[in-house]
Amino acid sequence: MIISQATLQALRTGFNTQFNNGLALAAPVSEPLVTTVTSTTKVETYGFLGDLPIFRKWLGEKRIRSLAEKAYGLVNEDFEATIGIHKNKISDDNLGLYGPIVAGWGKDAGQLKDSLSFDALKHGHERPCFDGQNFFDTEHPMGKDDTPTSNMSGAGAVQPWFLVDLSKPLKPILYQNRQAPAFDMVTDSKDSHVFKTGEYLMGGEARGAAGYTLWQLAHRSTATLDAASYEAAKTAMASLTNDEGEPLGIKPTHIVFGSSNSAAAKTLFTAQNKDGGASNIYFGEVQLIEAPRLA
Repeated sequence: MIISQATLQALRTGFNTQFNNGLALAAPVSEPLVTTVTSTTKVETYGFLGDLPIFRKWLGEKRIRSLAEKAYGLVNEDFEATIGIHKNKISDDNLGLYGPIVAGWGKDAGQLKDSLSFDALKHGHERPCFDGQNFFDTEHPMGKDDTPTSNMSGAGAVQPWFLVDLSKPLKPILYQNRQAPAFDMVTDSKDSHVFKTGEYLMGGEARGAAGYTLWQLAHRSTATLDAASYEAAKTAMASLTNDEGEPLGIKPTHIVFGSSNSAAAKTLFTAQNKDGGASNIYFGEVQLIEAPRLA
């Protein structure tokens, strides 16, 4: 193969297609959990309400509420994959493995939202949210007196599983998209790196981050996943109120779990009958999101 500008541009176009084909294969599963926002700077700062207002019957004058606002900053992170193709490989047309490598990059890049979002969920008991407490915590301030309130339960018997209310417009995980995954390749034969090494660099890049919105929308449990622990977590979510003691109407719609809780989750929510034939009252009560990244 003769190396020319046309040859290099054709390679760039072909690899870009492979990258995009990989993106299309990604099939992220975190989408229902996530509110995606477009980012325009390195750090985005969000003002989240310290309380969730709800509609009430209008009697007399409107109730003017003082909404607490706290800043929550989320820093974008950089992601990349880069490789150099030596000009001799191009000349010898020895490029067979590069297409699958680039397609693999594309698939990995397409799963970046999954990777960051499930990582945020997994480590939510260690990372702060808008109220200064960890997203999953036993001391979230709630009500007029800032009563310590928990959105986690269990004593570490199993890997965590999570109940989430995804019926609201705002989802519990915040995904910040600064730069969507994209591919590029150097095609300038006079590029300094090409001159020094004989390699034409190519790679993919993306920028983004995942964090949290409202802790009230999610509950973390490390109790053995069964009817009793599910009821306990569901009851805890339903008991959440605003500053004036009015129920927030939180009800879990989905359960998120890793492979170690897969059998228990499917037994509890997808079997129409229990062992022995009795009806399963939890059949279909929540939808399942299985995330292998949670283990």
